[in-house]
Amino acid sequence: MNKIASVALNTFRESIREKILVVALLFGVILMGSSVLLSPLAVGAKQKIIMDVGLAAISIIGVLTAVFLGSTLVHKEVDKKAIYLVLTRPISRSSFLAGKLAGIVLAIALVFAVMTAVMLGTIALGKGIVRPAVFASVYLSFLETTVVCSIVMLFSTFTTPMLTSFFALCIFAAGSLSGDLKVFASKFGGEGMQLVTGSLYYLLPNLKVFNLRHEAVHNLPFATGDILRATIYAAVYCAVVLFFACSIFKRREFK
Repeated sequence: MNKIASVALNTFRESIREKILVVALLFGVILMGSSVLLSPLAVGAKQKIIMDVGLAAISIIGVLTAVFLGSTLVHKEVDKKAIYLVLTRPISRSSFLAGKLAGIVLAIALVFAVMTAVMLGTIALGKGIVRPAVFASVYLSFLETTVVCSIVMLFSTFTTPMLTSFFALCIFAAGSLSGDLKVFASKFGGEGMQLVTGSLYYLLPNLKVFNLRHEAVHNLPFATGDILRATIYAAVYCAVVLFFACSIFKRREFK
């Protein structure tokens, strides 16, 4: 456990030095600032626009940061030959990957904390009310980004950063639409299409379970049990993906 923590802390330090992290934070601030400029266009809905844009920005920037940070971490270790020094130490490859994933998640948590603080400050300046659903939505978006981090880690063990980013973004898009595709296939597709979409539905991450933005923006009730189920789902999915990533990484030969 100490070895994993050591790798995680080092990865966290590397991640917060990356320019992409600064760009992501600035971009998030700009998006939230734009919500204030656009809010007069909707009479009586100023706070809803601020929350809607803010929560969407947190989710999107979190995912993009996870993809572009995570896609290069393992590759840099291999490209700079630093992986040989790491693997000569008494640390397993599984612990190395687990530490890398934990470090990325910590960096993403920092991004979320900063952008959430900016959003809350913007709402406070507008004399709005922050309800529990807003914090629940941010938390679920963080879980969603953690799932994406594990997927990025999986692809980074055997392919290039560019392909890792491409595959991860494709799975993110597919995971966001997997439920809709299954419903569409059940209504309009044949048996073959239903079989394919049904298989993809269970293989791809069901990212819709992490979307609570509508309830947060419109102050609608939500079930706390759904948040607990989403937490368990994220933990199990990340564990399974990390297992496959470790299995691939153990078999990889470095030249």
